[in-house]
Amino acid sequence: MKLYLFSPIESAFREEFNYNVRNLNLKVTGVVSFVVAIAASVVRIIADSLPQTHALPQQQFRELSTTNICMISGSFLVACIVFIIRKKVPVNRQNQYYFITLLYSQVVISCTMAVTFIAQHNPKNTMTMLLIGVLVVAVAFIIAIWELLILIGITGIIFTLFIHLFQVNPVTLAMNHFVFWEIMLCFFVISRLLYSYHANYFIKIKTIEKKNQEIAQANQMKTEILAIVAHDLRNPISGIRSIAHLMQEYPYTPDQETKYMEWIMDACKTADQIIEELLLAAQKNDGNKLQTNYISLNQWIENVRDNWVQQSKHNRKVLLELHPKEIKAHIDTAKMQRVVENLLHNAVKFTPEDGAITLGVHTHRGGIRISVADTGIGIPQQLMPALFDRFTSSGRPGLNHEPSTGLGLHICKQLVQQHGGDIHVNSKENKGTTFNIDLPYSVL
Repeated sequence: MKLYLFSPIESAFREEFNYNVRNLNLKVTGVVSFVVAIAASVVRIIADSLPQTHALPQQQFRELSTTNICMISGSFLVACIVFIIRKKVPVNRQNQYYFITLLYSQVVISCTMAVTFIAQHNPKNTMTMLLIGVLVVAVAFIIAIWELLILIGITGIIFTLFIHLFQVNPVTLAMNHFVFWEIMLCFFVISRLLYSYHANYFIKIKTIEKKNQEIAQANQMKTEILAIVAHDLRNPISGIRSIAHLMQEYPYTPDQETKYMEWIMDACKTADQIIEELLLAAQKNDGNKLQTNYISLNQWIENVRDNWVQQSKHNRKVLLELHPKEIKAHIDTAKMQRVVENLLHNAVKFTPEDGAITLGVHTHRGGIRISVADTGIGIPQQLMPALFDRFTSSGRPGLNHEPSTGLGLHICKQLVQQHGGDIHVNSKENKGTTFNIDLPYSVL
């Protein structure tokens, strides 16, 4: 178990931990204040029935009665306030009233000290009642370190102010102060040990929840991959099977053989692409795997355009919009080329033959913006929110019925984020789509 004697819980868990702790403290405050009010009322009834109580000096009896009434009324008041808050205030806003826990903690410590410190003028009993009070607070509430130090400081001020009224012997006064600060030290240690226990338990629960979530995501991903393998790989495999059947059962000419081989190669390329996309989608983002080169983006983007046009089966012209000055940057050219080519492929899928496709690179907000714009059919608004999700349902066939695995844009975002950047889309139906890749200043 990790000890948090002088430090709060780790920042990754702190906000959620504090939120849960404050709600729990408020609930416990209501219970403790109600129990204390009942107990103090019972003590008052018993004390009134004992003849020894009435034999006390009138001033001392009045002080004892006043302290007891303050304890009863204060506890009942806090119990009612907490009850109203828990009934009327939404759960997500109840932790705003966590200061009630601190106030009541101070009331408990002060009143337990006052029972004998003021009423009986007995510093020895004062220490006993003070010890009871701080133990109740330390055990009942989970207190942050700065809150704990405030409680100890205020309690110390109260003790110092009142001890001089009832103890003038310098030796006894010094001993009382020594014992008091020993009790405060014990209060601090016990409270921090219990805080550490709750913090470690919370971290363990959250870690288990995270692992369960990762397992659930892995199972979901496995199911989705199997569905894609069963659905999308079936088409190229069925194509290869059909061509093999034709070649076995029917005579064919050399020209037909060449055509069949081209079909088989196309089916194999499609299957390879699906498998590669599945492997990339399954990888976690890891910026350390980047193999960057310091290149001229103007020249690189032009080469990417030329290579894609040459290798693509689509006879489409891609316009260039380059920054007037040369831009140099550190990028993983292979990964970024995959991103740009994927966006160009999508632009062609959803842009009619008479439409325009433009590839550009510019400076933007101290960094770099690579854009792929088209004048195609655009993206429906209902598909936009899940566009970059893994195995997204936003995937759709192209204008010529080109298939989609729903992985391309997710992979693009993954590769861009490895560079510390992000990818955005602006689109209007029947007006066109623009994908912007924004890379940070750090790549320059």
